[in-house]
Parts: sequence; structure tokens; C-alpha cells
Amino acid sequence: MNQVARTFLLVGLVVAILFAMRFLPTIYLGDNALRRVNILSDLYPESLLETDSTEVLDIPEPPSVVASVPDSVLVYDSIDGVDTVIPRMVQPQTTPDGVMMIADYGQGQPGGMHHFYQQLSRVKELNRPVRIAYFGDSFIEGDILSADLREQLQTQFGGNGVGWVDCASPICGFRQTVRHSFEGLREYEVVKRPFNTQVQSIAQRYFIIDGNKATFVYQGSKSRKHLSDWQKATFFFRTQDSITIATKMNRDSLVYDVLCGDGQLQTFTKRHPSMRKIIYSISAASPDTYLYGVALESNQGVIVDNFSMRGSSGVSLGNIPSGVLREFAAQRPYDLIIFHFGLNVANENVRNYKPYIQQLGNVIRRFKAAYPQTSILIVSMTDRDQRSMEGIHTMQGVESLVGYQQIMAANQRVAFFNLFQAMGGRESMKTLVDKGLANKDYTHISHAGGRRLATHLVESILAGFDIYKNSNSHE
Repeated sequence: MNQVARTFLLVGLVVAILFAMRFLPTIYLGDNALRRVNILSDLYPESLLETDSTEVLDIPEPPSVVASVPDSVLVYDSIDGVDTVIPRMVQPQTTPDGVMMIADYGQGQPGGMHHFYQQLSRVKELNRPVRIAYFGDSFIEGDILSADLREQLQTQFGGNGVGWVDCASPICGFRQTVRHSFEGLREYEVVKRPFNTQVQSIAQRYFIIDGNKATFVYQGSKSRKHLSDWQKATFFFRTQDSITIATKMNRDSLVYDVLCGDGQLQTFTKRHPSMRKIIYSISAASPDTYLYGVALESNQGVIVDNFSMRGSSGVSLGNIPSGVLREFAAQRPYDLIIFHFGLNVANENVRNYKPYIQQLGNVIRRFKAAYPQTSILIVSMTDRDQRSMEGIHTMQGVESLVGYQQIMAANQRVAFFNLFQAMGGRESMKTLVDKGLANKDYTHISHAGGRRLATHLVESILAGFDIYKNSNSHE
């Protein structure tokens, strides 16, 4: 056989193998379903009709104060000729201005929005900023969406600084809201192995010094308002033995500090009237020294911490030891915790997400135990589109997942924001792609798209805050 014939035979075998791989069953890596191989995906539409077995859900009674929530969130549908009961998304209440309202299932109790609104009303009286922790997956990676949430709230209530930044990050060049460089650090994160869950931070990462010294640098950014400077930098770490920290703020002289360790979460704070850059150099550290991150913030106003984890469903947050959560709650209290997941959960073949919301419900309960007064907000999954016979349409399973997420919020007595509906509902991701506001994977938004979606959330927060102020004006 000549060389040309061998080449064609090899190409033919590769194509045949790739085509045959389309018929393999779905492969899972942990909680995540890997995308199927389909070399004809641009020509052959993905199946949108497969589903799991029929299930009747036990829907909690909604609180009477949420007038926009009907008695039932079930709808009967027929999928592949099988009568199936799936959760229907409750149509959110809107204001006359068209603002999508947050459904608050807390009824003024811990977990609802009351505490957060109360703190906003006292923002100028507090001896610290009002803090928001925003947990999510790759949808908010690089501070997308949370950057604009931060900017708009800081414009409204004051404050400056980007908040939490890990000691190191593989996407530091992609993130626009802080100029960040580092060397001499080895990263460990929950979605990769090995990983020691007992020494992780609230960001589900930790860093060890790879060599004799580690250096990390943070500098202000002009990509958004209020990020060029800050007043306080707090370094979080854990060590059994002493470590030497050299810091330099702006163009000031280098300052050396020796800190003793005790194995507990520790903080090291530097203050300056207008800190625009800070350099940390860590040396004389033991193998039991774990570095976490630095919080760059103002003395008052609002701070938003971005905790993104690519590939996460949010369930792994339940593996953070309760002691670690309590340590962070004591050292860095939050007034609002946002959970925004779904990209790594939604599947066109799945309608039943009850096991998932049970696991994420456990996460919420653990955070409630560590942060007993903190408001908790579930932000629903956004629209996610895929190719079908008729064109680009919302993936089957997305609306069902959003319905389950609302059920979870009701069960846990926390707040819920339907971002899927706020952004326009079905095929709204395609609309963003057509306008250049989202990527052509029809899943992730751009920085510009993040600004648009953040505005929906901010408008809802401000509308709820106005209601809070009016209802408490007589007190």
C-alpha cells in the first residue's frame, strides 16, 4: 500500500471513530456531564426530547407575603408521549417600571433580605463596609457580572476597592478589575486533585510556597469606577509556625513583619488613605503554611467579593469544614451571600433536579449556621441555548432547573431572583449573542453582557430596598 492510500485510510479510520463516539453514553466527571462528541453537530441537531422518569414534586407552600407566588408551581407536559410533571417557573412580580422583583421567602427572618436592607440603611454608621459574597461558576469568572454589581452599588452607597482576590490566579490576565501578578506559588482548588478540604479557604482554594519565597502584587484598575485605590488590605493565611512578610504600599519603603502561627485562620492588615498598589513577599514559611487571598476594600460603603469556580455546581461548598466557615465569618462577616450556579447542572436529558437541590440545600443550611443573620439570595440559572431542528433554542432542562431552584429557595426560606426571566426568558441568550454581549457557545456572557445582567439585579435590589425603607419609615 502506497503512502497516499495509507493517509486516506488513516483519515477514514479517525473519522469513523469520531462518528461512532457520538453513540457513546454520557460520561460524567464528578458531578459534571462531559459534552458528547459529535463531528456533525453543526448539521445534525442535538436531541431535545429525551427526559428522565415522571415525578410528582412536593411543593412547599409559599409565604403569604409574597403575593406574586401562586399556590402551585407545577405544570403538566407531554414529553415523548409520556405525561410528565415538571416544575414551572413562577412568573416574577414586576414593578410599574418593569423591574423584576426578588421573591423573598424569609418573611423578615434570618436568611431573607431584611438583614441586608437593614445594613444598607446604616451604611454610613457601620464601622466596616457592607459586604456581599458572590459564589458562582464560570459564568462570573473574571469578575464578569459581579464587577458591575459592585460598581453600581458603590456608586449608590459609597465604597471603593475590588474586595477579595486570591493570592494567585490562572486568569489574572482576563480579569479587568485588578492588576494582579505573582510568582513562587502553587495553587490547589476543589475541582482538581489533590486537594485537602481541611485547609481550604472560603474561596475553595489554597496556595503553598513553591520554593523559598512567594510574591504577589495587586494594583488598582480603571476598568470600572471606584477600583483605582482603596484604604485597607487584609491578607488571609494559616500557618503552624512563624512567617516573615515584607510589604510595600505605593512607593513607600519595604516593611518587614514576623508573624507567629497557631494553625488557625489569621489576618494581616495594612491601611493607607489611598492605597493604589501593594506588594507582598512571604519567606521563612513552613510546609504547613497555607496562603489564601487579600481583601482590598474601603472603610465603609459596599464591597462585593467574587468567588467563581469553573466547573462547579455549588455542591462542593458543602465540603468546606464548618470550623473554616465560622473562622471566615468571624474575620470577614458578610451581609448578603449570593449563590449563582446551574451551567454545570442543566442537561437537555434531565427534568428531575430534586437530588441536586437537596444537596445545594445542605450547602445553604451550612452557611446559615456559620452566618446566622446573613441574607441569602439564590440567583437562578440564566438562559442557555443550543442547536435544534428549528435553529438555536433554549436547552431543554433549563426552565425545569430554574423552577427547582425557586422551590429550593422557598424550602430554605431564603430569597430568589429569576435572572432567566429578567434577561428575557427563552432564547434571550441568543439575543445577547446577536448583539455581541455573549459568547457563541450560547452559554457565557461577555463583560458587556455582564453589565446588562447586573443592572437587572441591581434594579431589583434597589426596588426591594425602597420597599424596606417605606415600610420602616415610621419606626
